[in-house]
Amino acid sequence: MSFSLTGFVRSARSAAADARPVAAVKTLMSQTFADPQAIAKAVGSFIAADECLYEDDEVSVYTVRFAPHELVPPHNHRMPAFLGVYEGSEVNLLYQQVESGRLKLAKRRVLNPGDTMSIGGDGIHAVHTEHLMPSLGLHIYLGRLSTVSRELFDTETGQSMPFTDANYRMLVRALV
Repeated sequence: MSFSLTGFVRSARSAAADARPVAAVKTLMSQTFADPQAIAKAVGSFIAADECLYEDDEVSVYTVRFAPHELVPPHNHRMPAFLGVYEGSEVNLLYQQVESGRLKLAKRRVLNPGDTMSIGGDGIHAVHTEHLMPSLGLHIYLGRLSTVSRELFDTETGQSMPFTDANYRMLVRALV
């Protein structure tokens, strides 16, 4: 079976409308990423940073690209998120909020081609790549990601702030 972005979006929409959408999207991601090379062949390696393929009140579907040597700051999604990698390697740093709002690193999870993971609606994570090449993947969110009120977190101060482009640029860190 060949992969297409159009078919993936159609399947994501159907899974999001399922009576058990979290389970349905997990199954979709697992089945889709069983063949990461088919995704890479269909999508390619030169995708932009993040591109919304589809969005409505039930589901958002994105292609994602994380650049080498760059740490995406801790952030939340305020909805279930499903991540899959088809090329490169993506490191997810999962955090818990402790007293006074500070973040505590709870888990480090590396996603290689074919790997998927889900993050609950209250989850907080930061992302960076493992190697010198970008990490490429597809993400599904159960809701309209572009309009939900989200937060970014400063790992040094623990301060949370609205997820805006300006705040994002201020918190992105270079990894050396």
